[in-house]
Amino acid sequence: MDGQGHRCAGTIQDVTEPRSWFLLLHVPGPAIPDGGSAFDHPDIAEHYAFLQRRAADGTLIAAGPLADQDGAGATVLAAESLAEAERLATHDDQAVMRGVLTVRVRPWTVMLGPLADNPAL
Repeated sequence: MDGQGHRCAGTIQDVTEPRSWFLLLHVPGPAIPDGGSAFDHPDIAEHYAFLQRRAADGTLIAAGPLADQDGAGATVLAAESLAEAERLATHDDQAVMRGVLTVRVRPWTVMLGPLADNPAL
């Protein structure tokens, strides 16, 4: 158990070498009216296209909505640098450029977990 009553499957081991990934934290942007949803805006398709491009170039690790805020989500990228992650998040994602989403990019050093030691990622 993990201290909160949740069963933990598998084991967590230190990674051979820490990995630097980048968290893109998305929330509804200024183009979304109060009470509106980013998921209903026609330009949200641009965000999905951005994710497809990141999957195609191998930089997408994971992405999905956050259950506690409508229109919010997170993406994990394996970009070369913080500057590159910020460029991709703010200039390549046309949903961000058009104000459908606002993004905050955070560097993340992964020290534990099975994904961090996977050389394919």
